[in-house]
Amino acid sequence: MIRKVWEVLKYPYPFEPSPLSLFLYSMGSGFFVWFFFAVFEPLGFSLLPKAPRQAFFIGYGLVTGLAIILNGLLLPRLRPRFFREENWYLGKQILWMAWVTLVIGLGCYVLSGAICAHFGLPAHWVRLQTIVLDTFIIAIFPITVINLVNYARLLRRHVRIVQESNRRLEQPTGQPPPGTTASPRLTLLAENNKDSLSLPLADLLYIQAEENYIRVHARIEKPAQPLLRSSLTRVERQLRPFYPRLFRCHRTCIVNMTQIAKVAGNAQGLKLTLKDAPDVIPVARRYVGEFRRLIQNL
Repeated sequence: MIRKVWEVLKYPYPFEPSPLSLFLYSMGSGFFVWFFFAVFEPLGFSLLPKAPRQAFFIGYGLVTGLAIILNGLLLPRLRPRFFREENWYLGKQILWMAWVTLVIGLGCYVLSGAICAHFGLPAHWVRLQTIVLDTFIIAIFPITVINLVNYARLLRRHVRIVQESNRRLEQPTGQPPPGTTASPRLTLLAENNKDSLSLPLADLLYIQAEENYIRVHARIEKPAQPLLRSSLTRVERQLRPFYPRLFRCHRTCIVNMTQIAKVAGNAQGLKLTLKDAPDVIPVARRYVGEFRRLIQNL
């Protein structure tokens, strides 16, 4: 049983770094907390006068929203390696939510003390251990359920796309008629507008961003894959005439769609195996829908 639980906690899980997603999640969570307390008035709040009761409820909602958005914005910037999505899994997500819940509990403790002092309520009502424990009891069930449901939803969606894509890849592709021209050549120009790389499109496997450079992975005889000083966004603009054959599937990768041999996936997104490369190319969740459309029309 313990081993099974541990295996579940090790399942890859998506990490949402988007400020907009974080803002919407924090506002939704804050509204839920206010609504929960306003409707059910748990923990004896119904015995308080209306003014302090409403102050508690609104304050708890604000504390929840601020704790989520501040933790989500600051900590990934302080510890970027810890929050890399490729190393993120369900257990980490639950621990992360537990940490945010602890911060919410501490914030509610400080707020409760300030409200009691303002309205002249007894100070002994505010106990750190009780408030933090109550916060965990109220939050732990919805946190766990929401994360498990979200994991199952993403996994089910990506598995369906994986099956569709692999069926499409197994279908025979038409061969070009005799006498057709050779594969078109593409030229990549570096930022200095002097260095360049030219190669047949059919030889290109994928292009990968590496800090201020791009590395071109292709069928070439050189011992190392060439580097050019350029951003991936700049190269993407240069390669726009070759879309959809060349598709930006991740913030760090542009892949040649005709070189895909197999598609796999999990809740984080899709993984591409190419015909002549040992590397696994990720497809980020934001690009999954477009990838699904492109591979069906390939």
